[in-house]
Amino acid sequence: MEYIELRYVTKRIKKKLILDNINLKLKKGQIIILSGSNGSGKTMLLRAISGLIKCEGEIYVNEKKIDVKGEYPETLGVVIESSNMIPEYSGLENLKYLAEINGNYNEDVILRYMKKFEIYNQRNEKLGKYSLGMKRKIEIIQAIMEEQNLILLDEPTNALDKKAIETFLEIIGDLKSRGKTIIIASHDKLFEGYGEVEVQMYEGKIVDVLEYE
Repeated sequence: MEYIELRYVTKRIKKKLILDNINLKLKKGQIIILSGSNGSGKTMLLRAISGLIKCEGEIYVNEKKIDVKGEYPETLGVVIESSNMIPEYSGLENLKYLAEINGNYNEDVILRYMKKFEIYNQRNEKLGKYSLGMKRKIEIIQAIMEEQNLILLDEPTNALDKKAIETFLEIIGDLKSRGKTIIIASHDKLFEGYGEVEVQMYEGKIVDVLEYE
């Protein structure tokens, strides 16, 4: 069995077919790009792999069956749609709060990533005062700060400027070199040919899987 395996995964919402009989196998330690236009099913596929939604079919991560009854992938980091962070807390306080949920708080790691993304000087400012780009950086940090083995990122470069995107790609490359599995859903042309695998989606279906050297 591969690190991630989806077998006949189907999702309907109000009789509308969102994921249509998805079969997919993905190896560990790769960067995988989910490509396709808005509404192609990329975000829903990430939600399915993370165990956040109930689907027909079967999903396995590291040989563990995933479902919405509390069986989530181990050491999972996600950036999917809007965050549930607390605007009255500072950026650092939000990250500390999230890390302490799993008892895995390492301030040195958090501050290192804040410095990389150039938001260290704003670490004690309330999140509600952050720009969209700064909030996106905080969301990315929370997905990687606990050395998560599986990282799912939905349109991670939204609201990031050119320099922040360069930093993001540098961080992702480092994580991949340390054996992390990263799945990025994006319609940004930046990711064309990026990583080892590109899964192309259209209207809830996988239309092609491209592998790159």
